[in-house]
Amino acid sequence: MLFTSIFVSGLLENLPVLESSLQNQLADNDLILEQIAKESNLTPKQITEICNKNPSEPACEQIENPGLAAKPIIDEINKQVSPYKSYLENSKFLAILFFALSIVFYFFGTESIYASLFKVSINTLVSAVFGFIAFSSMPRLIPGIVDQALNIASTDISSELPINLKEGLIEIMNNWMKVPLDNLNTLFIYLIIISLLTSIVFYFLKRKMEKDKQK
Repeated sequence: MLFTSIFVSGLLENLPVLESSLQNQLADNDLILEQIAKESNLTPKQITEICNKNPSEPACEQIENPGLAAKPIIDEINKQVSPYKSYLENSKFLAILFFALSIVFYFFGTESIYASLFKVSINTLVSAVFGFIAFSSMPRLIPGIVDQALNIASTDISSELPINLKEGLIEIMNNWMKVPLDNLNTLFIYLIIISLLTSIVFYFLKRKMEKDKQK
């Protein structure tokens, strides 16, 4: 829960990168032009001729500055996720609280602070390793997710979209997730190293305490 909330918070903080990527992709292809032509039952060539004569038309301004279409998308994302930002912060607090409580429960179960810290270190190590593997594999899942999204949108509509749309969406998603994933994976590496070292230290301290009790 803690790792997921950290990742999602990172994505929200990285929305400017998403907006920039969207602007670049929209500016690099004819998606806006083709969409306007489709809605007006005109060909892209006819739309271009009209805009050459009347560049002040709203549709022509969108074609001239396709990157501006990214801002409403980002605003809508912010609007949808805004109510949940407080829950993300609370989930971090709850995860830390559960972690602290786990140490207490382990202590009551083992009646040894070193044994409880050893178990907590092992659990943290396992969680960090699996978390690192799971989140590191996310970029490889993006092409399949994009394919599924385009299929859900409908096969007919997807076939009319620009050929390079899929590659563009994959690039947008990768750019958006890169920094949050890098930060989270760095955290996983630190946790793996620290929990591995602490598990070794607490294991020997636990064994020493058990031997002292037997004397």
